[in-house]
Amino acid sequence: MTLFIIANPNAGAHQASQVVEKIKSNYPQLEQEIFYTATPDDEKCQVRRVLKSWTDDDRLLILGGDGTLSKVLYYLPEDIPFAYYPVGSGNDFAKALSLPDLATTMANLLAGTSRELTIFVDSAGVLLNSLDLGFSAWVVNRAAHSVVKQMLNRLHLGKLTYILLAILSLFKNPVASVQIKKINGVLLEIKDVYFFSLANNTYFGGGVMIWPTASVFSSQLDLVYAKGEHFWQRVLILLTLVFKRHQSSPYLKHQVLVSGTSLTFFDGTLLSVDGEIIQEHQISLTAQKRRIYL
Repeated sequence: MTLFIIANPNAGAHQASQVVEKIKSNYPQLEQEIFYTATPDDEKCQVRRVLKSWTDDDRLLILGGDGTLSKVLYYLPEDIPFAYYPVGSGNDFAKALSLPDLATTMANLLAGTSRELTIFVDSAGVLLNSLDLGFSAWVVNRAAHSVVKQMLNRLHLGKLTYILLAILSLFKNPVASVQIKKINGVLLEIKDVYFFSLANNTYFGGGVMIWPTASVFSSQLDLVYAKGEHFWQRVLILLTLVFKRHQSSPYLKHQVLVSGTSLTFFDGTLLSVDGEIIQEHQISLTAQKRRIYL
């Protein structure tokens, strides 16, 4: 058995290399191959390197944030299980699944104990947590280019970046419009929404709840959106998310969508998938079963 590790050394507070050294020290008897991502979107290259010498007895561990995990799974064959240990700044996937500490993660991996989950795939990438427009995509985009975030990450305070930008969004009022085609052919047009999230899991933005029952262990997507037409309405929408009053809110709208749903975006729409800004005119989502060591 060989343990292959794909690690993003730039995720979060740059802890991936420390975790790798800890694994090397604690499991010296285990043959290990380490592959670090060196450039943006380098996950494709590292997965190819792993697959060159992969056998059925081997194990894979992914170290990084939600974006790293999403990109690795996009290129990883469906039949290969994986373990994941979060070292990002948000780690929403890990929070939603209550992923264990490193020792337990390694124990599950070595024992081959796994659980099935559902991810949604499109040519643009993998939807593991959420697809976001409006407020949340605007925050992600601003955070990606923020020097403040880099400084706060070094102090393990990266979440403060999102809080500051969320407050700023109340004044900027970033909105988006989208057309959704359901599996039965019904068209749903959503215009000028402040908040929009198509969730495959519970959280986004470092632990903010999208919808309480959204789960990667179900085979459905939860669509949550809200208008936010004036300042105080936007304040109430964000307070609803923070204080987890989703199902009683008069502002949040909720629908359940399934595999085969497609979305069409207008030109210039900011689109975030698992915390990564992408540019697409249309996305069609197909459910895919995977196994995680858990």
